[in-house]
Amino acid sequence: MTLVIAHNNSVNNFDAARLRPVFLLLLDGWGVAPSSEANAIRSAKIPVWLNLIKEYPVGILNPGQETLNARYLTLGTGQALNDENQETELTLTKIISAAGKKQIKITETERLAALTHFFNGHNETKAAGEDWLIVSSEAGDHSLKPALALKRITREVLKTIEQEKYDFGVVVVPTVDLVAASGDLKAVKKAVEAVDQSLKKIKEAVLNKRGILIVSSAQGNAERIKNLATEFPDKEMTSNPVPLVIVGEEYKGKTIGLTDPVNNDLSLLQPIGDLADLAPTILEILDLKPGESMTGKSLIDK
Repeated sequence: MTLVIAHNNSVNNFDAARLRPVFLLLLDGWGVAPSSEANAIRSAKIPVWLNLIKEYPVGILNPGQETLNARYLTLGTGQALNDENQETELTLTKIISAAGKKQIKITETERLAALTHFFNGHNETKAAGEDWLIVSSEAGDHSLKPALALKRITREVLKTIEQEKYDFGVVVVPTVDLVAASGDLKAVKKAVEAVDQSLKKIKEAVLNKRGILIVSSAQGNAERIKNLATEFPDKEMTSNPVPLVIVGEEYKGKTIGLTDPVNNDLSLLQPIGDLADLAPTILEILDLKPGESMTGKSLIDK
């Protein structure tokens, strides 16, 4: 299944000299599941998120059953890999670098290895034109101060977008996932709501630059913070689907070729792809060809 999108010519005819950024925002811990007393996302107040999935193309992706590092390896290589130690030559990062474009990766130390080492295909060095910006994670119980690192990441992302320096960026916000590991429903809901407000700022900043924001996640967690059968906390990442929203001026009001989710319930949708499809989708948006080794397919049908 591909996203069926009719492009707006008035948007495509923007000043060609102006850099138009594309950002991938990964909200780790944000999975898709039916509403329940264990689903902190569905019970939180998230007006920004609900508005996004009303106004822009939305779908859900199968994240696979692999480890988190393997999922990041899949994201960065465009290949459905189930072994985080599997070697791979071609990556999204390398293709963008070879095209002479500038890119940045932003996260906190909790996701440093995932976003750099694994996303870049086990490459320990930065590619040409690539920068890393790492914010220190908060020590101790994340449920007690979930917004501190989030505020710093958001501030750095906004500064980066305003600089108009990068063609592409990946931002990983692990706040929801880290707090969900506490099993504290109240704290998780608070973290989800804080991320929702940060999402508003990032979305507005990208759209202000006439850019494109792709919102997804490498894993779920907060949508199932306890086992309903045993009532014990469930602190592990899930294999539930993760969301995909593509935000941009030319995408507003478009659909994915499926019926819009009833009452904004993404759990009623069937997956339109998996994490391996994100790299080819990003390359299509950047007007770059995917690598031959990429098994994923672009989700955008132009």
